[in-house]
Amino acid sequence: MTIVFILFFFLYFLFLGLMIYAWNRDLTDPTIHQSSDQRNVSIVIAARNECQSIGRLLEDIRLQSHPNFKAIIVDDHSTDGTAEVVRNFTARDSRFSVVCNRGEGKKSALTTGIKLSGEEIIVSTDADCRVETQWLQSMIAPFRHTETKFVFGGVKIEGHSFFSKLQSHEFLSLIGTAAATLWWGFPSMCNGANLAFRKSVFLEVGGYENNFHIPSGDDEFLMHKIHHLYRSGVFFVPDKQAIVRTSAIGPREFIHQRIRWAGKWSHNLSMWNVMLAMFIFLFQVSIILLPVVAIAGFIDPYLASGLLFAKAAVECMLLRKIARFSAITWSWTAFFTLQIIYPLYAVSIAIISGWFSFDWKGRSLKSFTISTVKK
Repeated sequence: MTIVFILFFFLYFLFLGLMIYAWNRDLTDPTIHQSSDQRNVSIVIAARNECQSIGRLLEDIRLQSHPNFKAIIVDDHSTDGTAEVVRNFTARDSRFSVVCNRGEGKKSALTTGIKLSGEEIIVSTDADCRVETQWLQSMIAPFRHTETKFVFGGVKIEGHSFFSKLQSHEFLSLIGTAAATLWWGFPSMCNGANLAFRKSVFLEVGGYENNFHIPSGDDEFLMHKIHHLYRSGVFFVPDKQAIVRTSAIGPREFIHQRIRWAGKWSHNLSMWNVMLAMFIFLFQVSIILLPVVAIAGFIDPYLASGLLFAKAAVECMLLRKIARFSAITWSWTAFFTLQIIYPLYAVSIAIISGWFSFDWKGRSLKSFTISTVKK
């Protein structure tokens, strides 16, 4: 039994070492940097019940240093006046427009906006986000190279409560893993709150075809499709100005969000990503079992303590690098709290994601809920 635990931890340390190496290389990548490209671009935003936040995002976009854009906000059948907020904004700036989703769900809304867009470069974010004035310029800079087909940027979670700090620190691992696995040539994830891609490539891969029935994954499935055709055409944007900010959510909404995210893993066709997900799941199970078997005398307690301490130390090395990039104030309390609760939460979410329904934007869904788009 001791050998099994040592093997799991060795593989995990190897994985983290590869992530740290790739992250360091990502931030010094000379192929991605600011440019003075002034091309016209389209910003497509799917919005549902975001009347309290979308006005702030539209104002951020209006003030972009890159002025040559058309912003298409697709209202996904909101019930709270979101469309009216956007219409009031379009009266002030003709670069903004609002249309109604032709189907139902985020993938359908994005497809509606992308098909209506008149530009080759599509940039997308979420309606509850905030962006810096250089965001658009930073996100389109890589497209000065014709081989660039798809890019994604960083996302940071903000808030003042302790639960907000837990969310922001947990999310650091997702950003780091997304950037690092892509650098190694095996992209695992990205975030739909901060994407850009070529419309021609979106149409070439069929957009979200074969994925409309999955409530989440509009970001990852599209990235995987494009990476399959263009291995050297997908990039992470290592620019702090490209980072998108979003507010932390409450505990109930957080759980429902993570169930929604976890549900897409069962639909992943990449053997690498399936193996990675299974390994991380089994490793988290081993973290839960380690104190139990140590107390039961099946493994030396000092060895168990040493493994857990080493795990925390190596994770800290990686997460603090990502926190500095994201301008997240480091919290030792949040970090050590996550060391205790994260394995329990991660394993629980993975188990229940395929069975429990979740609420999203006023809709009750399951992993196999069908979302349709009119042709």
